Parts: sequence; C-alpha cells; structure tokens
Amino acid sequence: MKPYTCIEDDAVSEILGALLLIAIVSLAVSIIAVTILSSVDTSQTPSLSIVILNNSQNILIFHDGGDPLPAGSYRIYVDDIDRTNQLTPPASSTQFKAGTVLSYTGSTFPRTVMVVARSSDGKETLLAQKYFS
Repeated sequence: MKPYTCIEDDAVSEILGALLLIAIVSLAVSIIAVTILSSVDTSQTPSLSIVILNNSQNILIFHDGGDPLPAGSYRIYVDDIDRTNQLTPPASSTQFKAGTVLSYTGSTFPRTVMVVARSSDGKETLLAQKYFS
C-alpha cells in the first residue's frame, strides 16, 4: 500500500515564487522608468508686482516690487508685437527691478500690453497683461 500524500499541494511554492519574482522585477522596472523619464523643471517663475498704465499713446510700466528681471530676460508686447527695443530706458541694458519705470510711446492707442519673462532655455512666461478699451 502506498503512503498517503497530498497531491493538491504540489508545485504551489514554485508558482508563488514565480509570481513574487515577476512582482519584484516589474516594481524595479517601474521605479527605474519613473526615475529616468521624469524631469523636474528647475527654472522658477519670477514673482513680482507690475503696474501698467496708459495715457493716450504713452504706456508706463512700473516694477512695484518682487524679483528683479535681468536685462534681456523680459519682453514687452504691445498689441501682440514685441516692442522691447523701443522702450525708454532700453530693456536690453536695463535691469527691471523694484522702482524701475519703463515707457513706450506708440502711434496708436494700444489695446493690450503684456510683460513676459524669458528663461535661459527660451521658454516664455506671462507675468502681467493689461487690456485697454
């Protein structure tokens, strides 16, 4: 007579081991993929207060406090046209810091004025926008 054995328990440990191995490998692959594929944007958006005033065809842009913008790192758009080079004092040589006033005189009444910061990688961030009616 043969000894009694439980046939139902055969190969259960091998299946559990294989499932555990698959889980560990997939977890490791997902951690590596997240580490490689995730990129953190380290550039910070400047935080500042800007006041934009319009007196007929004259636009005044005041830096009312906050982070300074180095010369050449910001753009001023009037009616969606880059007017940075037509500002007084010239934006290419002026650090836009607290207390700085930039002015622009156009030939027509402007509808919109935008102040945009430009990062070193070329991305632009809208800092202030003013609509005139």
